[in-house]
Amino acid sequence: MENNSYIFLDQMKGEWFLQENFYLLFDKQQKHYKERVSLLKNSPNSKFDICSFLIENMSSDKSLFKLEKINANVFTIVGVNRSKQIDYKEHVCLVNNNLMISFIIIKNLQKKKYLGVKASSYIKLIQ
Repeated sequence: MENNSYIFLDQMKGEWFLQENFYLLFDKQQKHYKERVSLLKNSPNSKFDICSFLIENMSSDKSLFKLEKINANVFTIVGVNRSKQIDYKEHVCLVNNNLMISFIIIKNLQKKKYLGVKASSYIKLIQ
């Protein structure tokens, strides 16, 4: 799994155009965001490798997120819920080197109701 993680995270490095759509179920509101983001990018002078750091620490006991499953192009992240009230699950799919999509579902475990969903698309900017 660690090998697949490193390859996947390495492909995510760079400048991306991000478009997010949130839908909050309890008040039936939709919110849109568009931004330019830099993912997993080290400065040229840095000896710190973000990919290695994430792989080593993402599934540790202190982490807020755990890697659940990694396939060739799909990465599933589960939020660690210490209070057992909220379930957070994110599926990230790297379609190709220039396009990535993400889908997040958030659920209230006590009321057994979904709180919201978020869909994101990332388009890599040419450098």
